[in-house]
Order: sequence, then structure tokens, then C-alpha cells
Amino acid sequence: MFGITNPSQLYAKLVLEFDDFCADQGSGRHAMNFVITAFHLTEWVWKDFLKEDEAKRNELGIAKDINAFHRWIMDKSIWTAQMQDLANGSKHFQPKGLPIRQHVVGPLNTAAFNTIGFNEVEVTLVVDMGELEGRPHFIPAAQLFEVVMRFWRDFLCLHAPYGGLVYKGKVKLSDE
Repeated sequence: MFGITNPSQLYAKLVLEFDDFCADQGSGRHAMNFVITAFHLTEWVWKDFLKEDEAKRNELGIAKDINAFHRWIMDKSIWTAQMQDLANGSKHFQPKGLPIRQHVVGPLNTAAFNTIGFNEVEVTLVVDMGELEGRPHFIPAAQLFEVVMRFWRDFLCLHAPYGGLVYKGKVKLSDE
């Protein structure tokens, strides 16, 4: 499809989507592209090699059923599992999953003493994590997306049949 023929190549697309989002963390377009690609990696991995690789499924403890693979992902990475609801919610114009919203940062914000504080206004997407000690708690969407990047990088490096991944983006992951 469009010259992308296996999960490793789709992961390379995900790397670019992550770079794009990190360059403009207020972009709903880049966020949607990231979550849709991240979720579809599940289906690509299943169809490309996991569905027919009984030995690999047994090693991972996954039945021959894509829903079993979805459950396995939910067990291994709750954050990666969130991509399904976010992707389907964005596709069908029905908010689902973790609430992600825009947050405006400007000169009169708590960030006033860093470089963001000296710009006019910056919009970033944040994930509403609920309350922590009675106060609203948000994390930058980029942190959620990075966890998903590391999950797919590590999964494909360990389990894909085509060797290690060579795709690295402009943005370094926190464990690199």
C-alpha cells in the first residue's frame, strides 16, 4: 500500500509522524496521524507475520485471534492499547479513550521563566490524567506518544522476522 509493505516500514512512517508531532505539539493533524498509524501497526503485525507464526504466538502466549493480540498489547502496554480508542474515535468523530485537549502556554503562565514564557503563545496537546492529590493532572501528549514509540520499536526489534530496526527519527527517545 503506497510503497509501505510491512510493519517495519509502517514503523518508519510512525517515526516520521512522531517527529512531525514533536515539532508542532499543538497539531491535531499530526496527533491524529500518529495515533492512527500506531493503532494500525497492530493489524499490520498480525497480518504480516504473527497470524501464521504459531511458534511466535506460543512464545508470546497469544491465541490465533487478533483480539487475543489486542488483549496481549493491553496487558503489556496500557498506553499503546489506548491508540485503538483514539484512532477509532477520531475516525468516527466520536471522542473515545484518553481525553486529549489543547493547552495554551504563554507569557502569563507558570512557564514564564523558560523559553516558552518569552514567546507570545504556544498551544500544546495534553492528556487529561484525572486528578492527582485533588488537582487536575495533565501530561504532554508527546510523552504518551513516546511510550507508544518505544513499545513498537522494542516489539519489532524482538519479534519481527526481518532483523533489527534502523529507523531513527530526529527526536531522540528518552531511553536512547
